[in-house]
Amino acid sequence: MRKVIRTLFTVCAIAVLTPAVASPAQATSPAQAKSAAQATRIVLDREGGFAGLRNSYVVDRWTDGGRRPLRMAGSNAFLRLRGSYQPANPCCDLFAYRLTVTYRGGWQKVVSTVQGTAAPSILWDVIADVQRVGVDNGAISQ
Repeated sequence: MRKVIRTLFTVCAIAVLTPAVASPAQATSPAQAKSAAQATRIVLDREGGFAGLRNSYVVDRWTDGGRRPLRMAGSNAFLRLRGSYQPANPCCDLFAYRLTVTYRGGWQKVVSTVQGTAAPSILWDVIADVQRVGVDNGAISQ
């Protein structure tokens, strides 16, 4: 019994005296956290519609007017998005969107949705801005 108590006391003493290790999220400063979520490139793949079109739009830091969608894609609201927002009824000739955002450091976030689906407004705002200012890599009929 004494050996068990001594072992518990030793473990507790070590736990109390050992400095706490910060989690990676806590270890980053606000400046590092901001740079970690800085979007550097957005690719929007859009396909479907009545004509069955496929388009790809690209926005990066050199795109005229691209600062706003890049800033929105780096926001906490965008980072909290799920990977997919799909309609309850996948009918009709709607556009399907796949948004791939690349962040400083090379990591990516991909979000997919379909036109008219209930999704957070930040997703639709980024899609609209990328279509408006992005460089269209061309439409290809299927």
